Order: sequence, then structure tokens, then C-alpha cells
Amino acid sequence: MPYIYGPKDFTSYRKMMVFIDGENITMRFQELKSRLKVREGVNELRDVYVWRTETTQTACDIGKHEIIRATYYTYAIGDETRQQEINDEVKSMTFSSNYNSSLPNNLYPYVLRKVRNKAAKGVDIKMTLDMIHHANNNNYDTALLISGDGDYLPVIEEVIRAGKQVYLAAFSSGLNPKLKSAVDYFIDLDPIYFEQTNIES
Repeated sequence: MPYIYGPKDFTSYRKMMVFIDGENITMRFQELKSRLKVREGVNELRDVYVWRTETTQTACDIGKHEIIRATYYTYAIGDETRQQEINDEVKSMTFSSNYNSSLPNNLYPYVLRKVRNKAAKGVDIKMTLDMIHHANNNNYDTALLISGDGDYLPVIEEVIRAGKQVYLAAFSSGLNPKLKSAVDYFIDLDPIYFEQTNIES
């Protein structure tokens, strides 16, 4: 007699949301760029954003994830018109998704205006609130955090406490070493953005 008990419709993918600290990865990319050859397909605007579609590919492949939203948080220096221009540029960029996915794969921009030469914390705060809010509302199974900033350690701990997995993607430059041991899976962005990554000290 065939086995008929247990779940009938097992979901073949896990929901993932991506949270990208644009300022952090842009600055780290620029630091490495002076020593390494940049791969084709990198979209870059100095001090504002850097992105390559393949950034999310590994995260999708591991655990059969489907990305339901990827939000790019960054700053724009200038008036509202400039802010809107940056918003449109970010929104025109895409991310790698599960090949079975029928969802849109454009980045969702969150662009704050920034006063030149003044520190700003709006992006960090917004990312923190969004990660925790979506975790507590069961909007994702796994969060992909793209940043090497150690300030996100308490956020990672809170999301894991909510029963979610956390993946981290970051450049080697400026990566807080505690982050790698705090997450479920780490993705090195160096070989995704650069042709040759063995940096000589």
C-alpha cells in the first residue's frame, strides 16, 4: 500500500528578501577597485551605488530560494530631481532570481537625500526596521543582507531569534569578522565583482 500520509504540496522554494546597504558596498568596492580588475556588467556611480546582476545568484541557488523583493538603500546628494534620477537608475537594475520565478527582478530603490560632508544614519535605521518588520510578519524565510558593517550584528541576532535564516554577502574590504560567524551562510563578493581577487599585502 502506498504511503499517503504527510504533507501533500511541499513548497519547492523558500522566500528570500534582500537588504542592500548601498553606501557600504559602494565604498568597499571603490577601495578594492584601485587594486583589482572589475568584471563586465558592473553598474557603478561613484559614492552612490554599485551593482552586478549576479550578486544574488549564489543565494538563490543555495536552498532553492525565490527572491520576492530586493531593496537597495542608498543616498543621493542634491535636490529632489537628483534624488529621483538616482531612484530611477537603481530601479532599472536587475538581480539574478530563481529560474522558475515569474516575479519581477528589478531592484526596489530607497534613496535618501544627503547633505554633502555630513554623516547620515537614515539608511542603517531604515534597513534595520525593514529586516525586523518583515521577519516578525513572516514575509520571508531567509534574509540576504549585503553589507560588511558590524553595526548589523544585533539585527542579525534579532532576525535569527525570530526563526529566520540570515545570509550575508560582503566584500573583503572592511568586513567585520564577527559577521561571518553570526550568519547561516556567507557569500564573498570579491570574485563576483573582480576578475582577480588574490590581493597582495
